[in-house]
Amino acid sequence: MSDRVTDANAKWFTLAAACVALFMAILDNLVVNVALPTISRDLEASTTQLQWIVSAYILVFASLQITAGGLGDRLGRKRWFMIGTVVFIVASLFATFARNVEMLIAARALQGLGAAFIMPLSLSLVSAAFPPEERGKATGIWSAISVSGLALGPVVGGLLVQYVSWHWIFLINVPIGIAALIGTSKYVRESRDTSGEMATDIPGTLLITGAIAALTWGLIEAGTRGWTDNLILASFGLAAALTAAFLFAESRVEKPMVPLRFFRSRTFVGANIDSFSISFLIAGIAFFGTLYLQNVLGFSPVRAGMALIPTVCVMMIGAPISGILINRVGSRLLISLGMVIAGIGTLLYMRASPDGRYLDLLPSYLVTGLGMSLIFAPMTTAVLNSVESSRAGVASAVNGAIREIGNAFGIALLGTLMNRAYQAHFNAAPQVQQLRSDSSLGPLQPVVDIIGSGMSFGGRVVEDAAVFPGLAQFPEVVATLRQVSSEAFMAGMDRAIYVATGWIVVAAVISYMLIKDSVVSGQEQVRTERFVQAETVGIADD
Repeated sequence: MSDRVTDANAKWFTLAAACVALFMAILDNLVVNVALPTISRDLEASTTQLQWIVSAYILVFASLQITAGGLGDRLGRKRWFMIGTVVFIVASLFATFARNVEMLIAARALQGLGAAFIMPLSLSLVSAAFPPEERGKATGIWSAISVSGLALGPVVGGLLVQYVSWHWIFLINVPIGIAALIGTSKYVRESRDTSGEMATDIPGTLLITGAIAALTWGLIEAGTRGWTDNLILASFGLAAALTAAFLFAESRVEKPMVPLRFFRSRTFVGANIDSFSISFLIAGIAFFGTLYLQNVLGFSPVRAGMALIPTVCVMMIGAPISGILINRVGSRLLISLGMVIAGIGTLLYMRASPDGRYLDLLPSYLVTGLGMSLIFAPMTTAVLNSVESSRAGVASAVNGAIREIGNAFGIALLGTLMNRAYQAHFNAAPQVQQLRSDSSLGPLQPVVDIIGSGMSFGGRVVEDAAVFPGLAQFPEVVATLRQVSSEAFMAGMDRAIYVATGWIVVAAVISYMLIKDSVVSGQEQVRTERFVQAETVGIADD
């Protein structure tokens, strides 16, 4: 280890190294989205293939986080964190030089594998390096880096696609990943679970991985296939069966992969409900917000990404401050207050209109950013402090998997609600009914049906000659379809806003009731370990 690293500053070097790799993994979760149209043209990808360029990453990332966290806790967090970083770098190189869409999807799945190790183990390395009373400050910085990666993804992706090449959205990971590897190798100390509770729980690993994979796949495909499709229902049924089998197996194994006593902690349960709910909200805002800015207002991908800068600035300033406030105010109050404020910010999105301006949305971005800045550090700290520090890897991995499921569920549910409202509003519009009854516009009827089939065709998309060639020779029809489809889009977005806001406010109340501002450490941790040895179910903060 470098001579510059001492007992006093080792924790800060650890935080810096963990955050570099974290930024890379978070950035790549969204950076690819703005490049999809260009990738579609270059690789001749179908709509389904484009969806799986994004979904392959999410599916593997969500499914394997718990396995990755458990391996890190048992065999060495630093070692497996570095292995995950190497996997991510190699996968990024494969994606950079992908010659067809199948190779790109495979590379994205491999990136998800690397990220599954990076995300939970970056947090468990930080947890192991910092004492409980300083974790709030550390997780505040960790959260700020997470936020910056989420927000800068669309901006970086848009700039690279517009001015260089889509290949660079993956190549940029290589120098960042190498920097993370060097920093981790030189400055981070190895840590692992030394309690003797960890063991290789192969049945539990396979069951929980299969359960999360089946659930995530069903949520990803539900928006396309429909919630009552046989395959979707089968995937949900399989997820439920595997989860039940996992719980049965874990309750009987001597050294389980995920100790079920975690879920006896009200704080652990409450923090994970928060994680699911806030991911649900963010997924919805990102989904309808991006479509609104680009399809309805006509923003370029770069401009749409830059529109989020006010939110990012507020969060990057507020997240470290909220981390400092944890020891003074407590996680419970900060989380619930932040969720209510985020809900108000989401409601302010109702100021949007088909002919709106960016300034109409600015209050929403600022208020939502303020709410988010109060949530992440306290929520992460609550998860870490609700379990023994030796099990931080598994605890943060469970939290990460739940967060990704919330993300997938938000897109699936809110996307479905928006689409149905859009279709109903568009097809009921008098202007559309008049167009369909006009026999002289017979050749245009298929175009009207396509625009009415889904919100992705709403707004200015009708003016895109690449999507609807020849339609420009009917300017009055184009203007009508643009206006009606924009209004239908707003109807769908309003419905999503109401559902997302209601969800987050209910979650805020539940969170306040469940979370307790206590830490499992010192004597409490000793008591917990004794409880485990005595096969007593429960955790001390209950």
